[in-house]
Amino acid sequence: MDSEAPRIHWHSASLRERYGLPVWRLGIDAGFSCPHRSDDRLLGGCRFCAPDGNISAYQKSRPVLPSVEAQISRALEFTARRYGAQAYFLYFQAYTCTNAPVETLRRIYDETITAFARACGQLYETRGPGLPPKVAQRLRVSPQALKGIIVGTRPDCFDATKAALLAEYAQRGLEIWVEFGLQSSHDDTLSFIKRNHDVSSYRAAMEIARHAGLKRTTHLMLGLPGESREMMIESARVAARTETEGIKFHDFRIARGSAFARSFPAGEIVQIHPARLPSLLADCLEVIPPATEIMRLSSDFRPEECIDLHPPLDKHILAHLVEKELIRRGSRQGWRFDGGLGGPSLSENGA
Repeated sequence: MDSEAPRIHWHSASLRERYGLPVWRLGIDAGFSCPHRSDDRLLGGCRFCAPDGNISAYQKSRPVLPSVEAQISRALEFTARRYGAQAYFLYFQAYTCTNAPVETLRRIYDETITAFARACGQLYETRGPGLPPKVAQRLRVSPQALKGIIVGTRPDCFDATKAALLAEYAQRGLEIWVEFGLQSSHDDTLSFIKRNHDVSSYRAAMEIARHAGLKRTTHLMLGLPGESREMMIESARVAARTETEGIKFHDFRIARGSAFARSFPAGEIVQIHPARLPSLLADCLEVIPPATEIMRLSSDFRPEECIDLHPPLDKHILAHLVEKELIRRGSRQGWRFDGGLGGPSLSENGA
């Protein structure tokens, strides 16, 4: 085994290879609701979900939801000025972003792409004058900086017509990802956390997206109450067998305002200790195909947004500890992958 080869197939590194530079996600709340919530978007939902649908920290809504164009302008300025970003994905992130008829989805997606192009044209014109030249130059973002679209959704809110719509954007040359929240491959757990779908719904949605030629991301949550270590690893195996193109791991956090937060004072909820995560994540990575792009290893909350029984690990420190654990084992992602969709298995030596 080549000890110098990366032990984790990072999504960020794959994007650099495809586009020659870092690609940034612009998280958007496009006003979608969730079929699992009431009309005001605040009541109901999964027991772990925050009231705001887990939108990016820099896009937290004011009392009135800003327009999509205002959200894009704010995010563009933030990422371009601070990081010099010149390549983007539009990330329909908050709530269930396929929860509408196809023609409504088409209108929203098209309007958002148009808003991105307009915001790019206005960024330098409105913000650049008067800034130091090096800073102003960072605000020259071309509409061609849009590289793709990411749509976050639920397996039970996706069908062939919605997949076909997204495939149209792929035919225009955009990279299209659909992110499915699975969280666990165990129906008893899904019932307990009130997901309102089962594992078969996930498998069916993944197959529909695969046939449409879309890239697929699976969200898995580690440390859900009542799950053993082997159950969590089995969830990774289930996702792996679909040959999901991407995976996001989340460690179970008690989001303020969630149903789990309301159960916490009664002593009903426990949380996985951060010290267990590096070894557990290494176990999960070993059963995931080497080609699967790893998008994250932990949840992303601001400190004030969660009730934390233990101080969470910084995401960079956690990634380092997982890499260190894989090195200690002489292992890497895919080491124990057992094949998917009838494909070949890896041998014991990782060949």
